Amino acid sequence: MVLISLPYVKAYEVKGKTYCYYRRDGSKIRIKGDLGSDAWRAEYERIHEEFQTGANGGKKVTPGSYDDLIAKYKASPIYKQLKPRTKKEYARHLDTLGSIAGKMDVKSTPRKFVTMLHNRFHNTPRTANAIVSQLRIILNYAIDLGWLMHNPASRPRRLKEGEGFRSWEENEIEQFRAHWAMGTRERTAFELILYTGQRASDVRTMVRGHIKNGWISVKQQKTAARVEIPLSNVLQQALDIWLPDHDHLNLIPAPKGKAYDATAFSKMMRKAYDAADLPADFTAHGGRYAAATRLRELGLSWEEIGAITGHETAQMVRKYSERKRAASLAIDKLNRLDQGA
Repeated sequence: MVLISLPYVKAYEVKGKTYCYYRRDGSKIRIKGDLGSDAWRAEYERIHEEFQTGANGGKKVTPGSYDDLIAKYKASPIYKQLKPRTKKEYARHLDTLGSIAGKMDVKSTPRKFVTMLHNRFHNTPRTANAIVSQLRIILNYAIDLGWLMHNPASRPRRLKEGEGFRSWEENEIEQFRAHWAMGTRERTAFELILYTGQRASDVRTMVRGHIKNGWISVKQQKTAARVEIPLSNVLQQALDIWLPDHDHLNLIPAPKGKAYDATAFSKMMRKAYDAADLPADFTAHGGRYAAATRLRELGLSWEEIGAITGHETAQMVRKYSERKRAASLAIDKLNRLDQGA
């Protein structure tokens, strides 16, 4: 594909000839003429103007509006360089913002707009926080464009999202292991989640070359950070039994040998949890909390654990552990009082 810097233009080279298309809002229109010629540029300007004014039957985009800002952001290198999964998530929230404030003038955005979004989505606080975060991102881009001097959505207060995902319980871990034996794809993936604390997106892309001298090295997709994790005896045993059964590059290949995509890996693990008769709220994310506890048992500090699992995960597990320890001490004191009565 040939790279063109004009908004909404995609160029493709076929048998030495370049074909250009204007792609926007689901439409794909051929830009006639030789690339870069005056005729080609005039044709591009004509098509672009029709979309901008709504003359093509589509939605008219008002300059300086949120529709305009969102379109420019989606056409920017910043957006195009996002990971596919992140881009898909951003697009969903951008569409929501566009449906709410598409015609609104960006320069007149009041601080109370953040409060309005929180109020509108208060029943789903996670979604509310994500949409406000997306607003902050595109308003930062508006500053880059020279539309704003400051961001009215900077440092927004977040709605409380509750406890979120819960940690795996020890009896649930044993229940899964009782159902799925060592040497199965499901068991190996389970132990990788449990003993590395990585997101499912990172576990599914782990390859043999990541393992060396009793450590596993992972470059996280979300943060782009590379982390080094010591292999536990249990995980080493699981890999020693599983890996000789296949010669594929990925540690957890799909049945046909290719790498799992995100949806397929998630479905595979969900079926594995269901087969082991585990509850619906037993998720791979909860395994990261259980992993933090195990990494602590391997001798890592909370700071080191945070670098591996993410600091929010480590902090949550630390608080949970401290609450659990405090509760145990309280019960011990009550038991001693009862015995002395």
